[in-house]
Amino acid sequence: MRSHHFKQVNTRGIMNNLITATKQFFDASSEDILLIFVFGSAAVNRLTSESDVDVALLFSCTPEYFQILKIKAELAAAVGREVDLVILNDSSPIIRMQVLKNGILLKKFSSAAYSEFVVRTVKEYDDLKRKRKEAEDRLLQGRIYA
Repeated sequence: MRSHHFKQVNTRGIMNNLITATKQFFDASSEDILLIFVFGSAAVNRLTSESDVDVALLFSCTPEYFQILKIKAELAAAVGREVDLVILNDSSPIIRMQVLKNGILLKKFSSAAYSEFVVRTVKEYDDLKRKRKEAEDRLLQGRIYA
């Protein structure tokens, strides 16, 4: 089996460029974006020459699929890397919690939206963990009910 070694890159320089390009891109955009995060390898200083950039967006209203593709392509061109775009409006509590815990908030267009997003994410994540624990406990006891 052949291992792949990717060159570690200067994440700080890339992050500065990414932040600048992302802010400029969204400042010029007419989208109804409330929050912008960078997460994944770029946010935890593990960017390689092959890494894409993970960007999470919260919109006031979820855009249509083709609008999301357009944003993704234009943002990738602006930052000079592939972009993995996550729409927080439709994401699972697990993804949203990962973005909150490990992401970098690039831009907050609404403090109220940020507060609501945090409260909703933490509540839904906690509910999910509790339900999963109950299901695991029942499984361990051999009593699974449909």
